[in-house]
Amino acid sequence: MSILDSPPRLINLNWLQWAQRTSIWLATTRSALRHRGASESAAEDGVLLWNQTGEYPVVSVDGVYVPVQIARGYTVSALPTGVLGQRAYVTDAASPSFGAAVSGGGAVVIPVFKNASAWIVG
Repeated sequence: MSILDSPPRLINLNWLQWAQRTSIWLATTRSALRHRGASESAAEDGVLLWNQTGEYPVVSVDGVYVPVQIARGYTVSALPTGVLGQRAYVTDAASPSFGAAVSGGGAVVIPVFKNASAWIVG
C-alpha cells in the first residue's frame, strides 16, 4: 500500500470493517511520509514529503518542492503588520471586494494577502 493509494471504501455498510481497513491505511500512509533528501528532486508532481528540518510538509509542483501552507484566521482588527505576500483569512470582512483593502465589522470569511501597504481581499 502506498501514499498514493486511495483510502478504503465503505462496502455493504460494514462500518467496523471499514474502520479497521482505514486504520491500517492511515498507519501505512503515515509511515510512507519521509523527509526530503538534500539532493532529492521533485520529478513527479504531487509527491508529499517533510522538509529537511521537519517543520512543514512540502509537495512537488512543476518539478520544485514548495511548502504546504495553512493560512491563519484573524479578525480584521487583529491582522498582524505582516510582510509582503503573506496570506491569511479574516472572519469579519464587511462587503469585501476582490483587490480592495479589507475592512472589518461584517460576517464574511474571506482570504486576504499583504501588499506593500495593506491587507487586500483575494
